[in-house]
Amino acid sequence: MKKILFLFLCTVFLSPQIYAQVSIGVRGGFNLSAMKFETASGQKSGGIGSGNQLKNLQADLLLNIPLQGGLYLQPAFRYITKGTFFEPGTSHSDGEAGNRIKVRYIEMPVNLVYKFPFPGFKLCVGAGPYVAYGLDGTYRTDLISNGKVVSHSSRSLAFGEEDNVVSPGMYLNRWDAGLNTMLGVELNSMVMIGANYSYGMVDLDNSAAYKVKNSSLGISIGILLNREDY
Repeated sequence: MKKILFLFLCTVFLSPQIYAQVSIGVRGGFNLSAMKFETASGQKSGGIGSGNQLKNLQADLLLNIPLQGGLYLQPAFRYITKGTFFEPGTSHSDGEAGNRIKVRYIEMPVNLVYKFPFPGFKLCVGAGPYVAYGLDGTYRTDLISNGKVVSHSSRSLAFGEEDNVVSPGMYLNRWDAGLNTMLGVELNSMVMIGANYSYGMVDLDNSAAYKVKNSSLGISIGILLNREDY
């Protein structure tokens, strides 16, 4: 998937006719993220809507490339934090239990977007793949005594085998990839308002203990400069 994205973007950016019409946008917002877990026996838990979501920030630098009519290509460079809460520590026996995990990514979604014109704005609907590279992360644990959380501790994740233990036998993969969808509006004032959902398709657990995948739902606002229709 990474090679396909690279070759496609090279083809786009090496075309001077397309490059002359490219506009640039910036946007920022919030996202809810949660990891989806599946055990070896097929039992699933987590994901958006499970109550284990983390609230985080995201920021985009995007390119708006007109293709044909209302069809556009929108690759973006996104800084985003994803992760999940685990089940409350009080449900575990005394000792140390996982509380939450956060991973900071540089993510590149490449959406094919169609813009429907309306008076004063355009309705934008799009979808496409994304690939993400994990920069770093943190893992927080609770210390439980007599069924109550008495203290917290946090450690860094560096994606090396020794620095990367989330739970016994579980090691995080630095790379993530999946599908991304978006829905938004572009106002004639150049303001963009939108929502996006990403569905991870890469197993983030390098061991065989679980299948772990990212999911994220975000909202954002920004501006699109030098639009080709202005």
